[in-house]
Amino acid sequence: MGIVWVILLLAAGAIGYNHLRRKRMYREIDGLEEWKIRLMNEPVPDELAKVKQLNMTGETEQLFERWRQQWDDIVAVKLPNVEEQLFDAETLLDKYRYRKARRLLGQTADALRRVEEEIQQIICEVNELIGSEEQSRVEIEELRTAHREAKKTLLAYRYTFGAAADLLDVRLAEAEKQFQLFAELTEAGNYLAARDVVLALKQELNRLAAMMEDIPALLGECQTSLPAQLAELADGYREMEQSGYILDHLDIERALAEKQEKIQHCLAMIGELRIEEAKQMLAGLKEEIEALYDSLEQEVLAHQYVQTEMPRIGGMLEELAAAAKETGAEALFVQQSYHLPPGDVEKYRSIEKQLQKLQKRFWLIHDRAAEAKTAYSLLREELEQLTSQIDMMKEEHEQFRRMLQTLRKDELIAREKLDDMRKMLSEAVRLVQKSRLPGLPESYSHELAEAKTSLQAVAARLEEKPLHMPAVDGALEEAKAAVERLHERTVEMIEQAALAERTIQYGNRYRRRYPEVHKGLEEAEFLFRHYDYEEALRQAVATVEKVEPGAFDRVRQLWQADNDQQS
Repeated sequence: MGIVWVILLLAAGAIGYNHLRRKRMYREIDGLEEWKIRLMNEPVPDELAKVKQLNMTGETEQLFERWRQQWDDIVAVKLPNVEEQLFDAETLLDKYRYRKARRLLGQTADALRRVEEEIQQIICEVNELIGSEEQSRVEIEELRTAHREAKKTLLAYRYTFGAAADLLDVRLAEAEKQFQLFAELTEAGNYLAARDVVLALKQELNRLAAMMEDIPALLGECQTSLPAQLAELADGYREMEQSGYILDHLDIERALAEKQEKIQHCLAMIGELRIEEAKQMLAGLKEEIEALYDSLEQEVLAHQYVQTEMPRIGGMLEELAAAAKETGAEALFVQQSYHLPPGDVEKYRSIEKQLQKLQKRFWLIHDRAAEAKTAYSLLREELEQLTSQIDMMKEEHEQFRRMLQTLRKDELIAREKLDDMRKMLSEAVRLVQKSRLPGLPESYSHELAEAKTSLQAVAARLEEKPLHMPAVDGALEEAKAAVERLHERTVEMIEQAALAERTIQYGNRYRRRYPEVHKGLEEAEFLFRHYDYEEALRQAVATVEKVEPGAFDRVRQLWQADNDQQS
């Protein structure tokens, strides 16, 4: 029974799905039918009627016939075919042949889409033709006005256009022929071709208008402004030569001749209406003329520089020479007292040689300036290089001078360090004497002797002539290590001796009760009397700690408290 219900439910579901599917496809057929009707009602006939108002000849007639045939084919063939396909689709649906019906509906939709595109293309082309005719009719009148204005301007101001006037006449005459061609094409119904003529004519008249605006200014520059600048440059060049300037390296006369040739070339370009090329050449020519002005100005500035800097640079060399002489005397003195590395001596000799070269070079430049046979700009470059080299030389000299001064400072610092180490050694000896030790271990006496010997070695190094500071520094490092080591050993030894003595005294309280304590303390006392304070302390602490753990800490605290009170 359950299976029957399942089958019934499935059957009901299939029937419901089938009903919905058919209903949806019927709605799709209705939509395609509406689409077909909307296409049939497109205002193509009305649009084609507008074309009949034009001259129905030539291109217009051909286009009209093509559009009319396309529309007739749509109405008489393509849309009826769509109607037939929709009827076939309904028949297939009635027979439940959904797949074929679906495929046929897709084909029908594609056919309607193609028809719609074709209709839109017809309307667009019709509007383009009509719009072209209307726009061309308006623009051609504007172009006629522009053409008349251009002819009037050329006639009234012909002299401002120079050789370009004749070619402008030709171009305007050719443009006038285009008006006649436009009229002929329009009369023949060739509106699209006429539109092309309007566009080309508009472009040509715009070009001519731009040319007529630019040419007078360009001619003014070529005929007046630039020649005046070249004449000014030539006058300035001659005046500077008469004033003693050397300008051969600029080759001004050849450059001016080249500029004159370029001006003539620009005039030829303007006469041929190659306006953009002429503009580019004139822009480059202006930059070149400006560069010539800059070159002459640089010579004037260089002359001022040479006149003002020559004495100053000479003074710099004199000051440097005097300072180097003083440094040389100081170096001789230092060499007698100090040992100078070969590299430092060679550095000073190099400074002297370079200084002599700079002086020779300066006087060569000075003589060339006096002879007035060298361009001031070249002299300026050489003086600037010379100034840079003098600055470098001053820095090298200053470094060498500071090195000499450092040697003397290093000696004073070394002597101060020696004094400090002597005081540290004396302090160690004083601490030993104050501690009243029964004697000194042999190893300590040996270290004391080594420390004294190292200080004597430093003193001996400081008395050597010439003084060799690297050797002094090496001896100082050795002496410093020996003295500091001795001082540390002294403090440690005195502390060990004091703590050993205090620990033995503290342990005496246990001698009678503990024979091993008595024996251990006797051994510690023996070591103490033989100046082995470190081992005596170790033995005393070990002995006392056996009977009283922590006793050494109390002994140390008491000793530290006594020291604090004494200090």
